[in-house]
Amino acid sequence: MLKQNDTVDTAAQTAIAAPRADLLPRVDHRTLDQRYPSVAYMEARARRRIPRFSWDYMMGGIGEEAGIARNRRALSDVTLVPRYLADWDGPPQLATPLLGRTWDMPFGVSPVGFGGVIWPNAPQYLAAAARAANVPFGLSTVSTVTLEEIAGIAGHHAWYQLYAMADPEINRAILKRAQDAGYEVLVITVDVPKKMRRDHDVANGFGIPPRVDARMIWRAAIRPAWALAMLRAGTPRFENIVPHMGAGLSNAEMSKKFQAERDGRVTAGKLAWYRDIWPGKLVVKGLIAPEEAVAAREAGADAVVVSNHGARQIDAAPSVVEALPAVRAAVGPDYPILTDGAVRTGLDIMRYLALGADFVMAGRAFYLSVAALGAPGAAHAMHVLREELTITMGQLGCRQPRDLHRFLS
Repeated sequence: MLKQNDTVDTAAQTAIAAPRADLLPRVDHRTLDQRYPSVAYMEARARRRIPRFSWDYMMGGIGEEAGIARNRRALSDVTLVPRYLADWDGPPQLATPLLGRTWDMPFGVSPVGFGGVIWPNAPQYLAAAARAANVPFGLSTVSTVTLEEIAGIAGHHAWYQLYAMADPEINRAILKRAQDAGYEVLVITVDVPKKMRRDHDVANGFGIPPRVDARMIWRAAIRPAWALAMLRAGTPRFENIVPHMGAGLSNAEMSKKFQAERDGRVTAGKLAWYRDIWPGKLVVKGLIAPEEAVAAREAGADAVVVSNHGARQIDAAPSVVEALPAVRAAVGPDYPILTDGAVRTGLDIMRYLALGADFVMAGRAFYLSVAALGAPGAAHAMHVLREELTITMGQLGCRQPRDLHRFLS
């Protein structure tokens, strides 16, 4: 796994300015801990606050959702062996080097498409909280906020995730915007090669634009806090795509054109093209097969994300827990690997690190925390995961994240 000094340029660390006060309000974590001591508590409140169609979109998988259960079951089954007689008394050091920077914790916020429908302005809140906590924030191509706005909020903590388009000039133009905005890390998602069909979204009429009917209106109306926040925020759109789809298109026309022009099949040759035109760090997200992780490395990727897209693409895909050790063996001990899937606790993060990951990303946990508490939920989720990591690593007798593989049972 990644060694402490690999790829870290401490001179490149920049001062972290205070995030905007409206996006990162002062939070009394001690008081919030009494009501929401874990992400699970915030998830339960989120379910009561957001409409059924938003909940299904965020939490659902594909098909029979066997993959969702497989991800969770496999992660819960990973056990760690504590060392109680260790001659060390903490606290653990959570700082983790990755992609040329040292982050304060070994986790970050995954890119989540259409995250503003889970809770309006959720990406902005999470970008501000990520900057304050010194962890990365991933912005999706299909976010409801522009990459320029997020760059202004998160600074170098923002990573840009790309869904590739068939027209290379559109890809080039989007990446030029990201480069001009100051993004240092580009994440290419490869595990959405074709249009997907999720039963719950079809049944709910969820899409861009949504199929508004009496049932959808009723489901929104009985969640008044969400409905009012959405009215204030305005109609959500794929803000990063709009400038490249042509002027004057309605939401429906823009969405249809985007789906027609999106080219999800990212080959090794296309990865090499992105490597040639992108001057920063390049990460390939969504790999499960070990040989494809090797191919991504050989194409010039600086890291890979072992992921099955939260079990949202193929219901029969292996869990990330099953795939991760083989990918680590294939790429070697020093090549950076990130991972995601089913993360709800600091212990879950530790499990992935013990299996061979260098860094862990989480999406649902963070967006649901914002849905539960609004802007304070972003910082509170960071706080909860930090506390869980610190306490549980202390229980294990583990000094730092890169040592967790020694505790795998």
